[in-house]
Amino acid sequence: MINITRSIDNKLFIAKTENYLAEQAESLLELISRIEVEKLKNNFKIQIGFSIYTILEENDGIHVIASDYKNNPFTDKTEDLTIHLWIQLEQGQLLKQIKLEGEMISFQDKIICAKGVLELDDIYLERNEDHEEGDSGWYIGPVNESISNEELEAYYTYQLLKIRPELIKTLSIPCGYMVVFNKDKIEAILDKNDIDIFKK
Repeated sequence: MINITRSIDNKLFIAKTENYLAEQAESLLELISRIEVEKLKNNFKIQIGFSIYTILEENDGIHVIASDYKNNPFTDKTEDLTIHLWIQLEQGQLLKQIKLEGEMISFQDKIICAKGVLELDDIYLERNEDHEEGDSGWYIGPVNESISNEELEAYYTYQLLKIRPELIKTLSIPCGYMVVFNKDKIEAILDKNDIDIFKK
């Protein structure tokens, strides 16, 4: 674990992460440095990508902390930004690979699933345009419709980190696209015309 630091308005800002995400931590602090200085007060919150970050003033500087996905992210915070920056990296790399602009998604958005589908090997994720605030637009169903279950269940997006972490990288793909998985591998990403834009 390392501390990445940056001086913003003569104050030391600190982001803590694993070594391999140092570049992502530097980018995070760069984004924070572009915010109006008057806003960068204790407990200021900002959503960047999937995660919501909070500014916390301590004796040694101003720490960037975030919702704790290992516990209850609605109430618990952590200084370790490894998971948050990893999500940002994974989602960014996939969007770059398939040449798409991402669409906002938050850890607290809901995903609708066919009941039991997350235990199956072959599944698809489809993001619908018609969804309410707090709903990601994502639906997860079985590729084999003969085992489809009419019962539905809902999860917060962050819960996929424990259940099917490989799905997280796809969640910033915009509406109108479908992602097909076999186990932990993407098999295809289909656009509105059912053309596969994913190059393995």
